[in-house]
Amino acid sequence: MQIFEYPYVIITILIMVFLVMGLIGLYFTIKSVRTAKGIVAKNFCGIGRIESDFERAGNDRRNRSVVYIYISLDNMKRLYPQSKAIRMYEQVKKILLMHFGGEICVYDEENFVAISNFDSEEIARHIEEIFKEINDALPKYDALNVVRMNFGYHSTSSTDVSFKTALSRAKQACSIAEDKGDLYFEWDNANGKEFERKIKMENNIQNEIDNNRFFLEYQPIIDAKTNKIMGAEVLSRLNSPTEGILTPGIFLSAVNNVGLNQKFDYYIFEKNCKWISSEKETRMKYVYTINFSRYTLCDPNLAENIIKIIEKYDVDFSCIAVEILEDKSLDNEEKSIMIENLTRLKNKGILFLLDDFGKGYTNFGDLVDFDIGIVKIDKSITQNATGQVGFSVLKNIIRTAHDLGFKALCEGIETEEHKKAVVEAGCDILQGYHFYRPMPVTQLETLFEK
Repeated sequence: MQIFEYPYVIITILIMVFLVMGLIGLYFTIKSVRTAKGIVAKNFCGIGRIESDFERAGNDRRNRSVVYIYISLDNMKRLYPQSKAIRMYEQVKKILLMHFGGEICVYDEENFVAISNFDSEEIARHIEEIFKEINDALPKYDALNVVRMNFGYHSTSSTDVSFKTALSRAKQACSIAEDKGDLYFEWDNANGKEFERKIKMENNIQNEIDNNRFFLEYQPIIDAKTNKIMGAEVLSRLNSPTEGILTPGIFLSAVNNVGLNQKFDYYIFEKNCKWISSEKETRMKYVYTINFSRYTLCDPNLAENIIKIIEKYDVDFSCIAVEILEDKSLDNEEKSIMIENLTRLKNKGILFLLDDFGKGYTNFGDLVDFDIGIVKIDKSITQNATGQVGFSVLKNIIRTAHDLGFKALCEGIETEEHKKAVVEAGCDILQGYHFYRPMPVTQLETLFEK
């Protein structure tokens, strides 16, 4: 009797063949990734060489620029398999090498420092070209550009500026760019005061809260099916006695940096509840979404504090929606406290949104862990949805949200094309400048009357 007459033997052989083929494929995949990383890594120098070349150029009285490049790969690592994320990251590094040659080094694991003899205008042009080339390259991997980048640079011909000073200024400029939501920022003696302003803001933010210098504006949200206003997002503004009206992009980093998240969140929340209570009959017909830091949501007393504020102003729980910001990763203990808080508040009728989905720390696991009602999709995904790959990413996110029983809100809708794309992808709630910009309460009340 021949061996192949036994079916289990044939099955065993086939399984072994497939296993061997799989291992061979895995080996070559790992090898190709390591080879690609090795080829790119060879072209990067060390920080010591960058410093030496900077000082040498200074001795020769030549102009030189130090560029600090901050990169966040959180979104890339979350959305794509590790091997694909590595290949995409290597492509980013290749593009950086093309523009800075051998005068660039890896710094702080994922960030970079480069020097160049380009002047300020040339640096800005190269940065814009780098970002465009990354946007053009990553779709070749069937991927959306979800790399978060900021550039800061300082150009000088002075012999009195050391490398450490120039690098510190480039980092400061990068920090300012990130706070402003800009791609890049240049440090010089004039706008270096921007960084001093940031430090001053941090030193004064406690007094600004205590002196009640904040006020509220509102940005309406739209029902995608009826095109009618269903509520508004609550937005804070600071009326600074020295600088005028400031938006969150300027002062929120100060709140975070000095650890006043809880005090600020409760303060703004109570201002909103107080405003609703002054004309309940009209205002409680709508839903008001208000941002809360994860630092605050991990406060063991959160649920009790929120309930007390709502009951103090006799506001319906159902007109309150809490937006969970993506400003902090959570350990197991923090996540447990936060889930307990959200559960208690949800049982009271409060709605929860997962803010800026697709950016920062938010991920699909949060959809399940936090039992939210609405996924608020980050504007970077919304605004990329007019392209084929971006539309596919958005549609899949919305489909997943719907499968889990959640609604999807797309923010950052600024054009008719954005609107058409998100509606076609199945979005339930719309928000953006295409409909309404943030407005004072008097203007919002006029819209309610209509």
